[in-house]
Amino acid sequence: MRKRDGEARRKSYHVEAARRAMTKEEELQEIAIEDHASVDSVRDHYDRLSAFYRALWGEHIHHGYWEDGETPFAAQVKLVERLAARARVPPNASVLDVGCGLGGSSLWLARNLGCSVLGLSISPVQVALATERARAEKLDDRARFKVFDANRLGLLGETFDVVWVIECSEHLADKARFILDCARALKPGGALALCAWLKADPPASPGHARLVTEVCRGMLCPQLASARDYTGWMRACGLERIEAEDITRHVEGTWARCASIVGRPEIKLMLRATDERTRRFVESFAAIRRAYSVGAMAYGMFTAWKMEG
Repeated sequence: MRKRDGEARRKSYHVEAARRAMTKEEELQEIAIEDHASVDSVRDHYDRLSAFYRALWGEHIHHGYWEDGETPFAAQVKLVERLAARARVPPNASVLDVGCGLGGSSLWLARNLGCSVLGLSISPVQVALATERARAEKLDDRARFKVFDANRLGLLGETFDVVWVIECSEHLADKARFILDCARALKPGGALALCAWLKADPPASPGHARLVTEVCRGMLCPQLASARDYTGWMRACGLERIEAEDITRHVEGTWARCASIVGRPEIKLMLRATDERTRRFVESFAAIRRAYSVGAMAYGMFTAWKMEG
């Protein structure tokens, strides 16, 4: 019995040590990456590389959801379909798409559900490309795009049936305030639909923290949050019926696809002529693939609703 108690104490000590180390790693991570992941840096990144994104991935520049051998494009659409179904997005809803990228989700919601969508991006280049696509598809009466900083979302007021966020909150330093602003932008009864990269919680080792730091540095993220962080923030701002699903195993194939893309001779040639920031971004593809594989990161799909009345 004493032997088992001793083993339990040693295990508890090592877990607590890993947590303390992770906390220190996180502090160092925020200091080192904060300037690198500034609003101006994120804007510059997407202004420079959005045409490259579109050439390689099409209009959806986010993870795909695989369950039955889908093509990469079909998997990306499936992620959108799944989030829309989970958030129970009604036909003709007013939707705020925060971090709209090239407009993939906005156009899908307008095309398939008749939604009226306002897509926001920090990048003027992305907004121009998304607007061009909406006009080409004759969806510009239902899908509009605007250059806007997601850190200032609180200025919009209670306006939308759905606030839609796919892989945007990772770029924001104050994620708690962002979730509060999302809740404030919803009409009573409205839904928050969000997908995010997550850090493991609790951390398994300091090595996992270093891997997450590498991902954040390459992907222009001040830090990542955990699933518990996100659900806690949603609860704190009064959202209800909060649902969180870990879909890591369904989306991690995205990075095998990315690895095959950057392995192409023409891409390798292009990367030789790019700057250090772009090379660091591409090098982080392998880091995020490892992070998913070892459990240092996860991918979450969240939905929550604002109280009526």
